[in-house]
Amino acid sequence: MPRIVLSLEEWRAVARELAAAHTVAAPPGLAERVRELLEQAHDGWAEQAIALELDEGSAEAVRAVQGELMGTDPAAGQRSASVAEADEIIRDHQRRS
Repeated sequence: MPRIVLSLEEWRAVARELAAAHTVAAPPGLAERVRELLEQAHDGWAEQAIALELDEGSAEAVRAVQGELMGTDPAAGQRSASVAEADEIIRDHQRRS
């Protein structure tokens, strides 16, 4: 099972995003697990790393939400590789012509 480690503030932000209407539906039980984690955490833990073990689907959902919050795109690397591959195909074709 993947283990996601975030600060208390990051977990709070994830919980807000999971509860938001604009966010895709979270896997069953994920919002509840995060809510339970937040209920057990103390406010003094704001900067401490807090881990939560999740199934793969839930972990992927948390990573996606975290990526949105951080402004990162988890698929950027794959798209970049695809563009590079397409560019190589075009250049190879032009060399042969």
